[in-house]
Amino acid sequence: MSKPGDELEKIVEIIERSISPTAKIEQNIFLPILTSTEGHTAQCDIVIRSGNPPRETVTLVEVQDRNSKVDINTFRGWEGKIDDVGAQHLICVSRKEFPSSIKEKASQSGSKIFLVTLKELSPERIPLEFIKFIFQYSHLDIKAIKSIRPFVAPGQLEKLGLEPMEHHLDDKAWSLDGKNWLSLLDICRGKVDLEKMPSAANGYIEGTDSLSFNLTDNEQLFYCHNGEFVRIGLDCEFEWAFEHAEVPMSVASYEQDKHGALAWLFEVKHNSKSGLISVKLPVVKLDNGNYKLLDSIINSQFDYVFEVIPANQQPL
Repeated sequence: MSKPGDELEKIVEIIERSISPTAKIEQNIFLPILTSTEGHTAQCDIVIRSGNPPRETVTLVEVQDRNSKVDINTFRGWEGKIDDVGAQHLICVSRKEFPSSIKEKASQSGSKIFLVTLKELSPERIPLEFIKFIFQYSHLDIKAIKSIRPFVAPGQLEKLGLEPMEHHLDDKAWSLDGKNWLSLLDICRGKVDLEKMPSAANGYIEGTDSLSFNLTDNEQLFYCHNGEFVRIGLDCEFEWAFEHAEVPMSVASYEQDKHGALAWLFEVKHNSKSGLISVKLPVVKLDNGNYKLLDSIINSQFDYVFEVIPANQQPL
């Protein structure tokens, strides 16, 4: 079961993997507490293992994904894990600036503790040559089937014992070619003329449409019965809704004290009519000056079709 902050922990893991490509990196790991006589363990957000035994170095990464600063008690808990599990280093990651008391403690540790802040960049702080992303989202929803009338050739219904409406509308029980299975909702979506939809600006459109398959038409429709496709006719009316959105993605720099930006995180959250969808893209800068997209973290409770496109020509 996921917990708050899991997405950011995954992003941090991806970024740290790009920084230390030869290291073994694991997320949400329980390490044994060395002084425990009953086998107790300590949960660690991320564990980085560099080198090999007997010269292996263990680095713990603790992540706080909140709109509040890391307090001193939380930091002391993280700091205590270093000795508890026998680690050598600790990386603390937060969306908010660390308090001066924590910065002082970290600076007194030498190279033992590192502080990393995800600093959201305002437009005036983003370099002109920096890559920009736009989240482009489109979704066609079949809101309701108003009427549906399936039919077969005379005598076929009794012969096959066919009951066309025994499946749900989203069941893959239909086909247009006798090979690939579709749901009735898929077929309805395919009948909506997407060229009429908005494509350059945010918009929401509702409408009605219909589809018709006759037994004599060249365009055929099949229904799956007892594992076989049977040709069927169909008249159907349905209501649909189409939503389109283009949203610039915000960007935060992954900055370590005294080392500046090590990576960047592009993010967007879009409250669509179908529900919330969020996207996170970690990016690093290569030695040749170009930028590299490391991965993408997408969270949605519904099927989606969208693109994340560069807003300029800077190569990725």
